[in-house]
Amino acid sequence: MAKKTIDDLMTSDVSLETLATKVGPLTQFDEKKLRELSELQAQMGDFLIERFQNNIAAFEQYMPNIANTFRDYRPKKTLDFFCTDNGIPNLILTEKNEFFYKTFDPFALCKAQVDAILSKASLLQTSYTKEWDPYGQIHFKYLRAAVEVEQSFQKEGDLTPKEIGSIPNCIMLGVGLGYQLAYLYEQVEIANMVIVEPDLDIFFASLHAFDWASLLKFLFDNKYGIHLMLGQTPKDFFIDMEKYYAHHGRFISGSWLGYVHYSSDRIRTLGKILLDDFAAIHAAMGFFDDHLFGCSHACRAILDRKSFVKQKPEMLDKFKKLPVFIVGSGPSLDHDIQFLRKNQDKAIIIACGTAIDTLYHAGIKPDIYACTERTPEISDALSVIPDKHFFDDIILMCGDVIHPYTTKLFKHTAIFAKYDEPFARFAGAHLSDYRQVKPVQLMTPLVGNMGVSGACYLGLENLYLFGLDNGSRVEDQEMHSKHTTLYNCHNNGVSKKSGSYATPDVVEANFGGTCKTGYFFKLSARNIGFIIGTLQNEGQDIHCYNCSDGVKIKSTVPMHSEDLAKDFDKLPALNKKEFFDFMVNEKTMPLTETTMEHLKALFSEKAFNSIVDKILDQLNNAKINNRTDGIQLLESVSEYLTFLEQNAVTYFMGDCLEGSLQTYFIVATKALYKVRDEKVCIEHFLKILEVIKDFLEETKSLFKYLPNYVIYEHRKYHTNGKVGVDYPTAKAPDFPPRRKIIYKEYDDPQKVFEKKYK
Repeated sequence: MAKKTIDDLMTSDVSLETLATKVGPLTQFDEKKLRELSELQAQMGDFLIERFQNNIAAFEQYMPNIANTFRDYRPKKTLDFFCTDNGIPNLILTEKNEFFYKTFDPFALCKAQVDAILSKASLLQTSYTKEWDPYGQIHFKYLRAAVEVEQSFQKEGDLTPKEIGSIPNCIMLGVGLGYQLAYLYEQVEIANMVIVEPDLDIFFASLHAFDWASLLKFLFDNKYGIHLMLGQTPKDFFIDMEKYYAHHGRFISGSWLGYVHYSSDRIRTLGKILLDDFAAIHAAMGFFDDHLFGCSHACRAILDRKSFVKQKPEMLDKFKKLPVFIVGSGPSLDHDIQFLRKNQDKAIIIACGTAIDTLYHAGIKPDIYACTERTPEISDALSVIPDKHFFDDIILMCGDVIHPYTTKLFKHTAIFAKYDEPFARFAGAHLSDYRQVKPVQLMTPLVGNMGVSGACYLGLENLYLFGLDNGSRVEDQEMHSKHTTLYNCHNNGVSKKSGSYATPDVVEANFGGTCKTGYFFKLSARNIGFIIGTLQNEGQDIHCYNCSDGVKIKSTVPMHSEDLAKDFDKLPALNKKEFFDFMVNEKTMPLTETTMEHLKALFSEKAFNSIVDKILDQLNNAKINNRTDGIQLLESVSEYLTFLEQNAVTYFMGDCLEGSLQTYFIVATKALYKVRDEKVCIEHFLKILEVIKDFLEETKSLFKYLPNYVIYEHRKYHTNGKVGVDYPTAKAPDFPPRRKIIYKEYDDPQKVFEKKYK
C-alpha cells in the first residue's frame, strides 16, 4: 500500500471550500433578505429542539453513553443556527463570525462532496504475498493457499467506491452537521463506519440539525457497524481506535476508505496519526504456530528454572537514574564506538541483538543482552563470539517466548511476560507464581524495541540510544555497523536491503534531513516512541536521548555523543556489581512452584476442539449474498474470538487462533472488493473460506502437543518430512531445511574478550 498523507485524503477538489464555489457561495445579504431569514430562523427554533430531543432518545436506545454525555451538554463555544431559504440549518461560529458551511445550501454542498469522494477515492488495502516458511508452519501453508485464490483473478485498476457500490470500512474525520451521512449511505453500502469528531461542540450542533435517529435505526436494523469517537485527543486517538478494531475484527483495518469531511488543525493532527499508525492495528498479530512455539518456549523456561522479572520490588531509587546505553548495531554505531569505549564503566549497557558481537570486538562489555525473537538462530548468532565466558556475567533480558537454545547460553536471565502473546495472560490467570512476573509491551518488531521497552519496564529512566538507526542516512549504506562480525564475516546476505530490510521510504532523520527506511523499521521507531510517551504520560520520569543517526523517534531528544562528552567526563564509574546483584538476587526469580503437570492441565484439547467446531459451524451455515454479508460473517467470527479472550478459561484458545484468522480475513476482504462483478468476488471469497475451514481442522491435530511444541523439536510431530497433512485446499509442503545464518566457518582471532577504553 502506497504511503498516503492527510493531503491525499483531503484534496482541494473534494474540500468544502472548493465545492462551495460551485454549489452556491454565500454572498452579501441585503436588509430585506436578512429580515426574511430571521423570521424563518425563528420558526425553526422549535424544530431544532424537537430534533435534538428525538436524537437523544435514539442514542439512549442504541448508544446510551453518548446520550448521557450530550443530554445536558453545554458548548464551550458560542454556537448559533442560521436557516436559509430551503430551511436547512447552517451553523454560525460566532467567535469567528463565519458560517460552518459557506453556502446557501449545506445539504447540496455535502452531497457534492460525497459524489466527488466516491468517484475519486479508492480503498486502501493491505496485501500479503506467498511468504517463505523457514520452520514448517501450517499458518504459511494456508496463507499461501488463500493468497493464491485472491491472486487468481485480476484487479480492475483502482476501483472507486462508486464503481463497487460497497465499502467494508469507512473512517470519517469530522462529522460537521452530519448532512453528508444520509446521502453517503444512499450511494454505497458501508459495512463499518468510524466517525471521528474531535470537537464536541460541533457534534452537539449536529444533534440539532441532522436526523441521527433515522440513521441509527437504519444502521442497527441492517446490522451495519458504526463507531463514534468524540472529543479525541492525539494521546488517546490511536488507543481508542485500536480497541474498536480489536473487538470487531482487526481485519477490517486492512481495507478502508478515508473521508475527511472538513479540515481543521485537530483534524489534520488526527489524520496524520491515522495514516502513520493505522496499519499497526493489524501488524505483528502473530499466528497459530507462532503462539504454539511461544507458549512452549515459555513453559520450557519455567521448567528449566530460568529467572523471570518480578513485579516487586520496584527498581531501587539509586539505580533508576543511572545512565543506560541501549546499543543497536546500526551503521551510526561506528561513529559512537569511541564514546562508548571511554564511558563503558559509567553506564549500564544493554546490547541489542547483534550489537553484542560489535561490542565484543570493540572491547566494550555489556551488562545486559536484549533479545526479542523466539527463533533458534539467535543461539547460532551468539556462537560467533569465541569467548564463552563472555556471557557469564551478562544478563539475558527477553520475553518469555525466547527459544530454550538461547537461554541455555546464559547463567542469568531476566525474562518478562510478553503480554501481547496469549500464554502470558493465560498463565497469569492460572499459575500463582506467574502472577508475580512483570509484563512488557511493545518489545517488537526489532530487537531495539526489547532494549528500550525492557529498560523502561525494569524502571530505568535515563536512557541513551546508540545505533538504533532503523534505516540509513546514506544511499547504499549497509544497515549494520562495520564491526559486526555476523554480517561482515559470514557472507549471509542479511545486511542487504531487500525483503524485510528494504528501505523504499524517506522520512525525517534524527539530526535533520532525511533517512531511508522501510515498514518494519518505521514500526520499530513508532513503537519506541509510543512506549516512552505512554509511560511518561502514566507518570514515569523517563528521559530518552537518541544519539543514533537514523530515523527520528517521537518522545526522544536528539543528542550527539560529542555533546555528552563533557558531562560524562565528570561522572564516576558505577558500582555495577551492586546493580548486578540486585537484578539477580532481588529483581528476578525462577518459578519453582509450576510443574509439567500444572502446564499440561492448562491446555484442554477437548475445549480447543469445541471452540474450533463452533467457528466452523459459523462458516458452514453462513449465507453470503453480497459483499456486506461476507464482512458481517467475518465480524461475527471476530467477535466470538473477542468473547473467548474475555474468559480466563478460553482466553488462550481464542488468542491462538486470532492472528492467523485475522490475516486470512484480510485476504478474503481484499478479494471481496477486487472487481465490479460482485458474483465473481463472492465466488473467490467462498474459496478462501474453504481454505480457512481446512486450516481450522488442522489446528486440532497440533494443539494437543502443547506444551512441548518447540521450534525444530516440533518436527517430530509431523510425518514423512511434510508440514502436516494434505487438505483439499492446501497440500502439505516439504519441511524446509534447518535454517542457517552462518554459511561458512570463521576463525575469530579475538579468542578472549579484552576491555578497550581507546
